[in-house]
Amino acid sequence: MSILYKWIGTIAGLICLIVVIVSAVVGYSRTINQTVDLSWPNCSHLPASHYSEAILGVTGGLDFSVNPCLGQEIAVANSYELYVNTGNPGFPRIKQVGTGPKQCADRSLVCYSYNYGYQAGLYALKRADLAGAHSPFWWLDVETDNSWTSSIEANRADITGMINAIQSITPFRPVLGIYTASIQWVSLVSHWKIGLPLWLGTGDTSIQKAVTDCRRPSVTGGSVLLTQYTVGQLDYNYVCIPRNPDSYFISNG
Repeated sequence: MSILYKWIGTIAGLICLIVVIVSAVVGYSRTINQTVDLSWPNCSHLPASHYSEAILGVTGGLDFSVNPCLGQEIAVANSYELYVNTGNPGFPRIKQVGTGPKQCADRSLVCYSYNYGYQAGLYALKRADLAGAHSPFWWLDVETDNSWTSSIEANRADITGMINAIQSITPFRPVLGIYTASIQWVSLVSHWKIGLPLWLGTGDTSIQKAVTDCRRPSVTGGSVLLTQYTVGQLDYNYVCIPRNPDSYFISNG
C-alpha cells in the first residue's frame, strides 16, 4: 500500500506540475498577445492599470490636432507604439498648412493633397517630440470619420505624403502600418494594396471574435498584425502575428 501511495503521490505531483506549466504558458500567451490603445478620448479617465504594451495616439482625433495627455499616457505603459490621425479636407484647407515639398500648379488637388499629408506628418512628428514620445513603429489611422475628398487619387497622395514625412526621421526610419476598417479603406482609397501591415478595426466586443478576425483578408496587402476589440471604455488589440517587442515597441523604462 505504501508503494501504491508513493506512486499516486508522484503521479499527482506530476499532474500539478503540468497544470502549473500550462497555466503559465497560457497566461504568458494572453499577456503578450494583447495590447491596449489610448488617445485623447481617454484623457478624462486615464486607466489606473499599468500596461505592458500600448499604442498611443499622437494627434487628437484629426490631423493637425493635439492629444493633450500623450505624456501622461506614456507613463501608464511599459512600452508603446504610436499612431496618428490622417485626413484630406480638400481645398481651400490643403493650401493653408505650409508649402512643399512639391511645387504645385494652382488647382492641382493631387499635388496639394500630397503636400498636406506631408505637412501633417511633420506636425505629428513635432507633437510627438514635444511629448517625449518616440517609437520605431507608427500606425496611420485611416477612417471615414475624418475629412476626405471624393478623389481616390488625391486621398492616396495624401497618405503617401504622410508616410514620406514620418519616414524622414533620422537616424532611423520608423516602420509604418495602417489602422483601418476594411469597408472604410475601400471607400477612401479603393482597392489600394499599399503593402503595409494592417491593424484591423472591427467593432468587435470580444477577444474570441478578434482572434478569428486575424484570418480576414488584408485590404492593404500587408500582413494582418492586430485586430481591435472594445471592452467597456477601452480598446484592446489581439496580436495576430507575435513580434519581437524590441523591434516594434519603445521601452518606457
